[in-house]
Amino acid sequence: MQCPNCHARYAEDDQYCQNCGADLTRKSTSLVPLQSNLPSLIYNSPVPRNVAASVGALAVGVGIELLRRNLLARLQPDRRGIERALPALGDMKDLAFPQKKTTKLPKGYEIEETVIAVRRVIRRTR
Repeated sequence: MQCPNCHARYAEDDQYCQNCGADLTRKSTSLVPLQSNLPSLIYNSPVPRNVAASVGALAVGVGIELLRRNLLARLQPDRRGIERALPALGDMKDLAFPQKKTTKLPKGYEIEETVIAVRRVIRRTR
């Protein structure tokens, strides 16, 4: 057989020409494309249809419930916003946003508060 591009000889099982690299596979001339990987139908399935349908319905129900819980959690305001992000800032929130509630103290007592903040930066020297 001869290559249609360079007319060099090739074997029948070659897919590409050794001389010019042209594609030697025969092109389909049919109007409808052939599909060799068609999905196969399972006839003698070991699982009955009603069991498979029940498992599918259960999976869909669990998925809907998880989606519902996720959406409800996103719609509710976050109660522990600062504490969840950085637990050390939980007490700092009380300093930045004091509560409106006043503390009743016994006669002769007063509140004295001291806030100490330390910032430490560690850098590598060259």
